[in-house]
Amino acid sequence: MKITLKSADKSDWDFIYDLRTNENYKNNFCTQDFFSKSQHYDYLSKQEASSNFIHWMIIFEDLNVGYVRILDNDVSIIIDPKYQEKGIGSQALMLVEQEAKKIGIDKLVGRVLVHNESSRKIFEKNGYDLTLYWLEKNI
Repeated sequence: MKITLKSADKSDWDFIYDLRTNENYKNNFCTQDFFSKSQHYDYLSKQEASSNFIHWMIIFEDLNVGYVRILDNDVSIIIDPKYQEKGIGSQALMLVEQEAKKIGIDKLVGRVLVHNESSRKIFEKNGYDLTLYWLEKNI
């Protein structure tokens, strides 16, 4: 299975919104507040103006099947549920690492919620080490 990355642009923002608001992923984000499509567009507009943000669409068989971004060295990957468990996330992460090296990034971080086993496996499979336990309590 061969995947490629394509720089994300405004024409991809609806697809990204659909991924980010998919019920399958709701519990996998640190921030779980509802956000509207216009808030999503505002967020991406703001991020694209930052030099610490770069993002790509994950392409398989000429279809968008996922999204990956780097923000301040933090990598996030979202794969359409129909294409999960096929190695696409791991391949995408390898490609992102290659792109990061090209632009001078020498360290990437995958912040993964404890219950998100599939994301943890992607990062571990690609040689990422657990370096921090982050404990929280709502009071």
